[in-house]
Amino acid sequence: MAERRDRTRRRLVAVDAAVGELGGYEVAAGRADAGALGRLLAEAEARAAEALQRITEGAFPPREPDRASLALVLAVQLLLGRYHRAEAGRAATLVGQLIVSTIEEAEEEEEQEEAEEEQEEAEGEQESEEGEGSEEAEAVDPGSESAEVMDAEGPVAEPAAAQPHVMLPGRPPRGRSLASLPALARQLASRTWQVVRFPSLVLLTSDTPVVLWAPSASAKLYQVGLGSAHEVRVPLDARHALIIARHAPAGEIVRDLGERQARALNRTVAEAAVEWMYYHPESDPLEAVELPSPGSD
Repeated sequence: MAERRDRTRRRLVAVDAAVGELGGYEVAAGRADAGALGRLLAEAEARAAEALQRITEGAFPPREPDRASLALVLAVQLLLGRYHRAEAGRAATLVGQLIVSTIEEAEEEEEQEEAEEEQEEAEGEQESEEGEGSEEAEAVDPGSESAEVMDAEGPVAEPAAAQPHVMLPGRPPRGRSLASLPALARQLASRTWQVVRFPSLVLLTSDTPVVLWAPSASAKLYQVGLGSAHEVRVPLDARHALIIARHAPAGEIVRDLGERQARALNRTVAEAAVEWMYYHPESDPLEAVELPSPGSD
């Protein structure tokens, strides 16, 4: 079953079609390394799918290769997820505010320094005017034929590192960088992993299948992203979810939980959805779960 985030529509959907909608993206075709990047991500996703199957069948804690593949795929989804994009924008705003306040404090000093430099330059220009004529004759005019030949093959291509690695669906498509992917994957792999298990088909997932969670009372204006999240929560199927915790005294175990914990987990995942949520048609995972309007928090 697919249900809109705003609860206005439900529809039956084939499992393969739902999987295609979950966290979908494409490798940016304009990159010189697009082929290699696509093969790397496809291989990681295939290995992660096999690892998830082993985990839901009882193989836990995961083997190191499984852990690495899963951490890489989960890191990709975190970088592309709505929460990460919103928090990255929030962080940029806070940094911008800090920069502005610092600039304002230093403005008077900078203006004084600029005035002194202008005075020194004026004195230097007066002394060197006689020698400028010969130097100008030898200089190349940026608009001359020589300069045009240098650019005859067209505009210089944007450095590959500055181009987006992947594109998210939409009109227009949105580019995203994966430059921080290795560091983010290492952070995920180094945390404590736990599997939570439920007796029936009670869990849902969404088009943002990997979400961050922290107690609301612990939120700080300067804390954003994985570093401040207490847990990364990932539904694996309708009965199992992976919890990647910053601090878990019990260690890497499988925990059997009940209906109340399922509702809390479903709420976290549903709130992170951009548009669609998915669940088994014989269940009602949003029963007694009230979702705030998107953006209301």
